Amino acid sequence: MNSLVVSTAIFCLIGVAAMAIYAAFFGSHRTFQERFAEIVARDRSIGGANPFAPESAAEGLGRTFFRWALTRMPEPKENASAKKISQTLVCAGFIRSGAVRVFQLARIFALVLGVALGFAAGYLWFGQVAKAVLFALTGGIAAWVAPLYYLKKRAARRQGEIARQLSDVLDLLVVCVEAGLGLFEAIKIVGDETDRQEQAIGKELTLVAGEVAAGNSLGQALRNLAERTAVEDVRPLAATLIQSEQLGAQIGPALRASSDSLRVKRRLRAEEAAQKSTIKILFPLVLFVLPAMLLSILAPAMIQAMRTLTVH
Repeated sequence: MNSLVVSTAIFCLIGVAAMAIYAAFFGSHRTFQERFAEIVARDRSIGGANPFAPESAAEGLGRTFFRWALTRMPEPKENASAKKISQTLVCAGFIRSGAVRVFQLARIFALVLGVALGFAAGYLWFGQVAKAVLFALTGGIAAWVAPLYYLKKRAARRQGEIARQLSDVLDLLVVCVEAGLGLFEAIKIVGDETDRQEQAIGKELTLVAGEVAAGNSLGQALRNLAERTAVEDVRPLAATLIQSEQLGAQIGPALRASSDSLRVKRRLRAEEAAQKSTIKILFPLVLFVLPAMLLSILAPAMIQAMRTLTVH
């Protein structure tokens, strides 16, 4: 088979897979032109323009292709693996109902992309089909594992952000409650403000306020918050707020005590990380810094000794 034809086919396949993956992860972030076209279409519909204009005119080819592929995807099976992936997606901030299907489709496209890249690299580098197949298998395995690894890292990073922002948010809630607001109004105001500042905890508080406004109780919304974030500091906080609300106790002192406790925990975690850094820095010091130091110290003496032995 001609190598030019193989390279062209693989390049086209990689381009299609890359557009699909981009649409999966960044499709919700539309460009300025798309938003402007949507505003213009809305204004025209209000002004009496043609209401039967196609709604997908402003959508790109990547999003259209991804939506077409998503409609062909079967429903994920209800098993332990799917539930674990769903929980990880929620912890990472992907809370839509079809997030599992989108993630599975993204993994399929990544698998195709990894196989194509591995086969292309093996065939163009070695020129043998057997080695190209081996490279394709390696690339496929790496591409299948990479999205899950990225998802877990994103979830862990988001949980860390929520844990760091929680004590400051509790201080704001204390100020709002002591000013005379109820707990729900305080959560709504603080959630809107922190969400406007693009903090992860702000989005979660906005969801809590939305659930309460939709008819759920505040206790159930706080339980859902603890399950959704899976942050260990949120669970006792939610339990404290639920008990304070049920028993009729003052919310302000409970929030202040929880804030002080979280601040102490954060300081202890920082001290623990500082103590661990002395052990973690030992390995790169031994592997990289110490050999360079020995080489720079002993190399001149060894060169001088070799010259002395050579002369005599």
